[in-house]
Amino acid sequence: MRNRLLAALPPVLLALSPRAGAAQTSLQVRWELVGDSVATDFAASRAAFTLTNRSARPLPATGWTIYFSALHSAHPGSVGGGFVIEDVMADLHRLVPAAGFAGLARGASVRIPYVTDLLLNRSFVPKGPYIVFDTAKDVGVPLTELFPTPVTVTRGAGALRLTAFPRVETTEALRNEWVFATEYLRPYFAGTGTGSVSLRLEVGAVAGQTSPEAYSLVVDPAPGGAAGGIRIVGVSPAGVFYGLQSLRNLLPAPTPRAGLTLPAISVVDAPRFGYRGFMLDVARNFHPKAVVLRTIDLLARYKLNVLHMHLTDDEGWRVEIAGLPELTTVGARRGHTLDSNRFLQPAFGSGPQVDRPWGSGFYSHADYVEIVRYAAARHIEVIPEIEMPGHARAAIKSMKGNQQYRLDEPEDRSVYMSVQGYPDNVMNPALESTYRFIERVVGDLVAMHREAGAPLRHIHMGGDEVPGGVWQGSPAVQAYMKAHDLTSVDELWFAFYGRIEQILKAQDVSLSGWEEIAVRKTRRDDHRMNIPNPDFTARGWRAYVWNNVPGWGAEDLAYRLANGGYDVVLSPVTNLYFDLAWSPNPAETGLDWGGYVDLRKPFDFIPLDYYRNARLDRRGNPLDPAVFAGKDRLTDYGRTHILGIQGNLWSETVGGDGLADYMFVPKLFGLAERAWAPDPDWATERDGAKSDSLYRAAWSRFVNVIGQRELPRLDREVPGLNYRIPTPGLKVEGGTVRASLEIPGLTLRYTTDGSEPTTRSAVVSGPIPARGTLRVAAFNAAGRKGRTAQVTAP
Repeated sequence: MRNRLLAALPPVLLALSPRAGAAQTSLQVRWELVGDSVATDFAASRAAFTLTNRSARPLPATGWTIYFSALHSAHPGSVGGGFVIEDVMADLHRLVPAAGFAGLARGASVRIPYVTDLLLNRSFVPKGPYIVFDTAKDVGVPLTELFPTPVTVTRGAGALRLTAFPRVETTEALRNEWVFATEYLRPYFAGTGTGSVSLRLEVGAVAGQTSPEAYSLVVDPAPGGAAGGIRIVGVSPAGVFYGLQSLRNLLPAPTPRAGLTLPAISVVDAPRFGYRGFMLDVARNFHPKAVVLRTIDLLARYKLNVLHMHLTDDEGWRVEIAGLPELTTVGARRGHTLDSNRFLQPAFGSGPQVDRPWGSGFYSHADYVEIVRYAAARHIEVIPEIEMPGHARAAIKSMKGNQQYRLDEPEDRSVYMSVQGYPDNVMNPALESTYRFIERVVGDLVAMHREAGAPLRHIHMGGDEVPGGVWQGSPAVQAYMKAHDLTSVDELWFAFYGRIEQILKAQDVSLSGWEEIAVRKTRRDDHRMNIPNPDFTARGWRAYVWNNVPGWGAEDLAYRLANGGYDVVLSPVTNLYFDLAWSPNPAETGLDWGGYVDLRKPFDFIPLDYYRNARLDRRGNPLDPAVFAGKDRLTDYGRTHILGIQGNLWSETVGGDGLADYMFVPKLFGLAERAWAPDPDWATERDGAKSDSLYRAAWSRFVNVIGQRELPRLDREVPGLNYRIPTPGLKVEGGTVRASLEIPGLTLRYTTDGSEPTTRSAVVSGPIPARGTLRVAAFNAAGRKGRTAQVTAP
């Protein structure tokens, strides 16, 4: 089964011609997983390429190369068939005929076995193969009723019946909220007239709440002949907006022109955290504007208020900057290239063509302004991220020909390799042109946000994964260090971010970055360690902390930074990295380096005491509690510096075909619940048995809200949303098969003849007689099917 699931690269036809217009009917490339090898200290996969010559002429022994993307390299010496597999850079590799290959006659095939690190799922399968000929090396040929949970809900007697559009009473300051309410209420009513029932929107105090996003919602049937009405009071317009979202949760599916009935209810609500974020990586693989706008709607629907856009990285620069056209003509395009002078090399299977979606693309000035304006209307702050000094290859290659803004030094002989495999992706902090570039980019981002009517308050400046060895061989760096009396390149890091802070202050923008911007590297007892950098604690920098992997030594870093005075956004890889695979199932998509993130992981997260929710290691084995021995806990002072939480969707394995939806939803619901609602009872109960009982009850409520209400609501409101439908679990027991599903409310259907279930297949209503090959799949309200589970009766 595993081999069949991972054979995800179908036969691909490559042209045996260096001309881009040649017919694509000549060389067939097929990949297969042969099997796995597991030893005591390592695990590996045995795989093979098969090349078949479909051309009318022979394939020569030399003069051509096949490029492809893959997350793992081939093991040295493991490649057979008369070929070698070489690493090009990062995830790009090439298959090259060696001396033992004699060419391929018409209709003949050659099998090329090799060994690689363990291939965990389909994200690790080779992608985007294409052939390049030596005669044209620069030409590549295409081969709950209310959710999140509110503070208080009080049910009243009776119901409010609306037969016509309500009479809206509000002020000009809430016009945006009035327009929003009109958009989602109008489908329920015939005509354009208004009735006697009022919808009152106002800004004011909310009893017992101090958050600017707090609101109260009252639906009053007003028995005794009065018209009744709906009243929403928010401490700010954002609070009114969230009150309208809660009112929206009370609405049934619209029956056009039939009016609606609302239950009598009183709600008082406020968010737990002021920062409730989601990071979308649009750099590694590009996501079009329409996808971003739909994502904003989803965030707003569940009361998240920050969209962190990862706009730049090694593999792409995705926003137009006035006066720097190279950033998009070079840095926003990927295709086959030998030098990255005209565009960047392929990555993540984007292939040789520069016009292929996901690999190439950017937001124009108008696009970006529209995104920011659209988000602001929904009370979402867009925080742009410009990666530096590392993860900057797209920018560096783009600016090579522009000396005024050049980011690297031709004379630099430093030798390094980034975690992703790049030897040339770090800006030089000793060049004045680097700071001119940063000033230009920041200035244009500030101008675009101002044009959108949403002033830029925070900008994320990266700061992560700068490899060892950088700047050691740079004459400019050596001169800078001598002039400023610096003793190591580590000190240059602090000077770099100090200079960036000055640039941002001039624009009245605050600095944010990954955890590395807030730490100082040091040693204790001959061991390397990171400590909060005291030099920057008073400057108001915001650190996004991801590393809490049990056993890696930084489990308490977020709490140490907060205790030390840094403002911290929690985005832990173990619970909130949505690009991690749902499970070890090889049919799933996603990475696994930080473990697996399924529906439970965001729900289980206890932000201010996350040691307590860590029960499994990243391989799913029971976690020894001793791993947290001696780790710092969050102090009362530190709690005041936890700004909130953020889910991250990196896009190395997420490009096209609805994969962003699949990885994001329904994980989104756990993020929204933990960002908005207080700790649940099970998270604060110290009695283990009671906590477990409370947890089981809370989990049951959560998955029922998702399956019975939220997913059907999304099917209506966001047609085509490709959220993940869970795979059924099957158990053979006493001559029958029992089927279960993680999320109630979906329909299980089955077949017994080995065929794929459809919407016309039998519905699972109890144990199924165990005979033949049984296949079971879940279907949503729109008839879309999830992955099929299969069992063959003995």
